[in-house]
Amino acid sequence: MGVMNEATDTSTEDRYLRGDLGFEDALREVTGTDVGRQFFAQILHSLADRNPAAPPLSDHDTALLDQAAFVDDPAAATAARVNRDIRMQELVRSSLSIAEAADRLGVTAARIRQRLGEGTLWAFQSGRNRLLLPAQFTDTGAVPHLDQVMPLLAKDLHPLTVQALLTLPQPSLTVEGRPVSIVAWLTGSAGTAADIEQVIDVITAAEWESA
Repeated sequence: MGVMNEATDTSTEDRYLRGDLGFEDALREVTGTDVGRQFFAQILHSLADRNPAAPPLSDHDTALLDQAAFVDDPAAATAARVNRDIRMQELVRSSLSIAEAADRLGVTAARIRQRLGEGTLWAFQSGRNRLLLPAQFTDTGAVPHLDQVMPLLAKDLHPLTVQALLTLPQPSLTVEGRPVSIVAWLTGSAGTAADIEQVIDVITAAEWESA
């Protein structure tokens, strides 16, 4: 009988605490993100900006920490911020530029800008670039019927909030008894007035919660 590899039957946390796994490798293993020095530099810069003299967390972020019982725990709060930064970096990488969105939809860049002005597509600023959330697109085009509800989303919402709203299962949207996301609901629906109204209700509720 061969000797079992100890790394296979212990958690990433245990192996890190034992010193068998470096921090970067542990973070890569847990998040599935290929993290490098440039990425960590961005996180360090982000954390450095959150000193006692910096503005407090937003109400939305504070509520998330409260729900996770992270209140008054600096280490846990820092972990939550790092997690958010990682998810934001992933979102930036997976989002589409205006040119990429135009190619995906088979239209001109001018038409994408027009739709952004109309609110039927949603974008956020990343440096000098405007990026469009990936949840709005399929592999070959746009999520059907989404243009009917996107104008309801405020332009100042955090990109992670909008991406989560579109992609996480919603209790009020069910298919065969199982909650589905707004994207899945619209993709599988005929786009009737009743279908759209249910999504509008979800978005309206989310707007109230984030206000």
